[in-house]
Amino acid sequence: MEKLIRVRQEAPLTRNVLPGEVPPAGKQARRHPAHHARSSCSRPSQRPTLSIRSAEGRRWAADLSGPGAAGLVVYGIGGSGKSTLARQIATRVGRMQAGCVVSVVDGEVSAAELAAGHVEANFIIFHNFDDNLSQEAGQWSFRDPALPTLLANWTAKLLITCRHPFILPDPGAAKAAPDAPWLTSSRRTTDKFVFRQLGPLTRSGAAELTGSLPAIRRLADSERERAWRLTAGHPLAMEYLDSLLALGESYPAVAARIEAMVEVRTGQPLPGTEPTELPAAAAELIACAARDQLLGELFDRLSHGARALLVRASVFRLPVAAEVVAGRASQIAECEAAGLLAIVGRDELAVHRWTADALHRRLVEAGLGAQVEAAHRQAAWHWQVRAAGSPSPHRAETEAGYHQRQALLAAEAGRPAGRQPGTGGTTRRRRAVLTRAGRRGVTGAFLAGALATLSVVLTIEATRASPVPHLASALAPARTSALAPAPTLIPARASAPARASAPARASASAPVSQAVLVRARAAAWAASQVGSGAIMACDPAMCAVLAQHGIAAGSLLVLRPGAADPLGSDVVLATAAVRTMFGARLVSVYAPELLASFGTGPARIDVRAIAPDGAAAYRAAIAADLRARRLAGSELLRDPLITFAPAARAQLGAGQVDARLLTTLDTLAASEPLRVTAFLDEGPGAGPGLPLRAAELTGTNNTARKMLAFFRAQRPPYLVAQAAVTAGPDGESVLTVEFAAPAPLGLLQAQS
Repeated sequence: MEKLIRVRQEAPLTRNVLPGEVPPAGKQARRHPAHHARSSCSRPSQRPTLSIRSAEGRRWAADLSGPGAAGLVVYGIGGSGKSTLARQIATRVGRMQAGCVVSVVDGEVSAAELAAGHVEANFIIFHNFDDNLSQEAGQWSFRDPALPTLLANWTAKLLITCRHPFILPDPGAAKAAPDAPWLTSSRRTTDKFVFRQLGPLTRSGAAELTGSLPAIRRLADSERERAWRLTAGHPLAMEYLDSLLALGESYPAVAARIEAMVEVRTGQPLPGTEPTELPAAAAELIACAARDQLLGELFDRLSHGARALLVRASVFRLPVAAEVVAGRASQIAECEAAGLLAIVGRDELAVHRWTADALHRRLVEAGLGAQVEAAHRQAAWHWQVRAAGSPSPHRAETEAGYHQRQALLAAEAGRPAGRQPGTGGTTRRRRAVLTRAGRRGVTGAFLAGALATLSVVLTIEATRASPVPHLASALAPARTSALAPAPTLIPARASAPARASAPARASASAPVSQAVLVRARAAAWAASQVGSGAIMACDPAMCAVLAQHGIAAGSLLVLRPGAADPLGSDVVLATAAVRTMFGARLVSVYAPELLASFGTGPARIDVRAIAPDGAAAYRAAIAADLRARRLAGSELLRDPLITFAPAARAQLGAGQVDARLLTTLDTLAASEPLRVTAFLDEGPGAGPGLPLRAAELTGTNNTARKMLAFFRAQRPPYLVAQAAVTAGPDGESVLTVEFAAPAPLGLLQAQS
C-alpha cells in the first residue's frame, strides 16, 4: 500500500497555499507534486502573505503550544480563511517549538491508511477534513469509526480545518459539555481537542484584504467599509465583489443588489451592526446571500463554453490538469478573470469548494442538476482510468467512488421530465431564400397546441452518463439511463489484458493512461455531438469505448485491417489504427472535413465527416452551402424582428451559421421578436469553416421558455440536439440551443 504521507519536496511552511488549497483567483501558486508534503517550521518565509487572520492566529496557537490540548479544530463556512489561518498557526507554533516538522493531509483518509504511513512529523494539518465526516441526526460524525480513536491517541500535534464541528466519541467530551449544542460557542474542549469557530474578518483584517484587491482598493474608505458589511466580513465573498467590479460593474448598483438579496434571505434590511458583532448564524446567512448574488452575476457573464468548463472543473475535490476537463485557454482565462477558477502550478485547475457548492445549488434550482450529475460521472471516469494505470491506485479509486456516489445523489435530487413532442401548424413567411418548401420541416410551435405541452417540455433533459468535454457537454441528452451508476469502464481489479501487470504498469502507465483518456474524450464528444441516427466508423477498441458511452451497436461500423473504405458511415473516428488502414486517402478521398480533434501524436483521434460521393464533390457542396448561408444570413440581418449582437452579425454576413439555425430563427421570428447574443462554437480542434451549430438567445423568462418549447417541438433535421434555459444578466434568461454534427449540406439550396 502506498504510504499516506510521502516526503517528495522540502518547502517552507509559510508558502501562500497549502496542498489542496485554492489560491485567490488570478494568482498562481506552486503545487507540490506529492499530495501530502512536509516542511520545516524553522525555514523563513519565501514570499509575502496577508495576515488577515493574525489575531486568531496569535490566540489560537496557544491551544497547541502548551502541554494540554493535542488537537485544534478550526471550523467555519467555506472561504472564511481556515487554510490561511492554519498556515499562520503552524508557523507560530513552529517558532515556539524547535525542530517542528509539519505534514499536510488533504481530504479523505482512513485510519488504516494513516496508521500504515511512517510519519516523521510532529505537527499534522488535516485540511478539508469534512471529507471524513457524515451527518447523522443533525450532527457530524466520523465515517470511519476507527479514525477518532487513532487521532485521540496520536502523539503529534493536530490541526484540523473543516466546515462543521463534529462529535468525538470521547468520554471527555461529555464531561466538558454534556448538554450544550456545538454551535453555541466558539470553543469546545474535550480531553485532547479544542474547537474554535472562525467568524468574520475583523476591521483590520478586512482593511488589509481590501487593500490587496485591485478594484475594491480604489474605492473610498466609506465604500470599502460598506463592502465589509455587505459581505459580513467574508474573505472569499469580498474577492467575488472585487472580481465583479474589475469586470466593469458599478459599485453602487452591485451593493444595492446585494442588500436586496440579504433582505430577501433574512427578511430584514442589512443590519448596521459590524460583522464581528453579529451572531454566527446571522453572519453566515448574510455572507451566503452576498456570495449567491455575486456568484450568479459572475457566472451569467461567462460564455457558454466557460460555464460548461467551470461546471466540469467544480466537481473535483483535487486540482486537475486542464486537459482533464477539456479546458481551452480562452475559457480558462475567462473563468479565472471572473474569480471563479484558480490555476494551480502550471496547468492544473481548481474551483474553491464554497464556489462549487453555490454553483451546484444554483444549477439544481434552475432545473439543470443533470449538468452536475454529468460532471461527476466524467470525473469518476477520469479517476477510474488513473486507478487502472497506477501501481498505487487507492487515492484514485477513492475519488472515483466519491464521484459515482455524488452522481447518484445528483440524479436522485430531481430528474426533469423527458421531452414531449409539440404540435401545431406551419408558418408561411415569404422570403426569397428561406421559402415555403424549407419551412415544411419546421413546426410552428408558437401556434395552436404549443402551450398545451409547455409544462412538460420546459424541463431540462438528463445528461448522458459519460459527459462530453465540450461547450454543450452539460446539456447533452442521455442515450442510456442516467439513474444507473456509471459503468466501470476499467475495473479496479481487472485481469490482463484489461490491466497491465505490475512491472508493465510501472513503465507504461503514463502513455497508456493518456491514450485511454483521449479515447474517452473523443467518445464522449461523439456520443453527445453527433446525431443520434448517425453511423460511426471506428476501430474495434474505439468502438468498444463508444459502446460504453451509450452508442448502440447498430450505429457502429467496425473497421478492421484490410477494410476497403469507411463509406456507409456518417463520421469516422480516426485513431492511429484507422489512419494506418487508409493512409492519405482517409483525408483526400473519404473524410476531408475535420469535426473535432483530441490528443496529440500517436494518441490523436480525429472525428471526421464522411464524403459519400468523394472529397471533390463534398468540397463543392460545402462551397455551395456557404454561398447559400451567406445569402440567407444577409436576409436575416435585414429582418427588423431579430436583433443580433455585433459578433453575431459578422458571423451571419460571413456565412458561418448553420443552415438549420438560419431556418428555425427565421420561422421563430414570425411569432416572436428575437435577440441573438452569440453563435457558438465548432468542435475542439475542428477545421476552419465549419458552420456554427449553437446559438444563445436572450429574453424574459417566459419568452425564453416559449422559445425552448418551439425548438423542442421540431422534427429532424430541424430538431436540436440539446437546449437549455439559464439565468442571464439583468433578470433576463438565456436560451442556448445546439444542433448535432455534422451539419447537413444543401438544405438552403433545396428550399430555393
